[in-house]
Amino acid sequence: MPYRLAGFADEISTDIQVQMDHLIENGVMFNALRGANGKNVLDFEKFQIPLTKTQFFNRGIKFASIGSPIGKVSVTDPFETELERFKVACERAKQFETRVIRVFSFYIPEGDDPAKHKDEVIKRMKALAEHAKTEGLNLLHENESGIFGDTADRCVELLKGVGAPNLMAAFDFANFVQVGDDPLAAWPKLKQWVKDFHIKDWSVGKKQNVPVGQGDGHVREILGDALKNNWAGLLTLEPHLTKTDGFTDVDGGVRFKAAAEALKGILKEIGA
Repeated sequence: MPYRLAGFADEISTDIQVQMDHLIENGVMFNALRGANGKNVLDFEKFQIPLTKTQFFNRGIKFASIGSPIGKVSVTDPFETELERFKVACERAKQFETRVIRVFSFYIPEGDDPAKHKDEVIKRMKALAEHAKTEGLNLLHENESGIFGDTADRCVELLKGVGAPNLMAAFDFANFVQVGDDPLAAWPKLKQWVKDFHIKDWSVGKKQNVPVGQGDGHVREILGDALKNNWAGLLTLEPHLTKTDGFTDVDGGVRFKAAAEALKGILKEIGA
């Protein structure tokens, strides 16, 4: 059962040289590009784009996706502003030679029933998917806490409602746990759309992120089932271990290594 590793390298350091060193050390040859040198990828200066690309390519690291923040705004905010920002994300995807952009399905105002905003969310996500299609790009929706698609059932509503082949899912174990949705129940509902696993785990007891396998994300069972059934995608390390016991004052490279080793341990257990 083969697998491929990617990582959000900005969790290692803002310095791209340090990012690259630790990606290579851990056998991670794909970067989910979210930020570098203290800037979000959508805010890169013009000169940073070819420079960053060349430096990663020279070390043999390719770009798995653009880890954009598109859709991490309120559904009641004007959509035109976010659409223009999304066009920048599409430009970045082409500049960094990836066809994939991570997106979100808009924050729901506190206290509102998400169902009230379903039509507007689907309308907006359709517009993003349609524009991406004209650019030859694919979108991955992440189940972020507080957005419309933060539960498996609403993710299904969203994906079916948009009905675009270029809109698929990034399955985040920890985020499902945080909103009280069982990842083990979420997996069969979403497996047909999942192209990426975001590798992080959440402990309900500790109320914090932990290395995968040490929380309530059912990572072993889900990855075991996925790989056994010939799932093909990326396992993208996004550990968020800054507030985890034993990691608070340790540098990002140490935290990333701990996350990578925890994942590799699980993969070895399941025969990957």
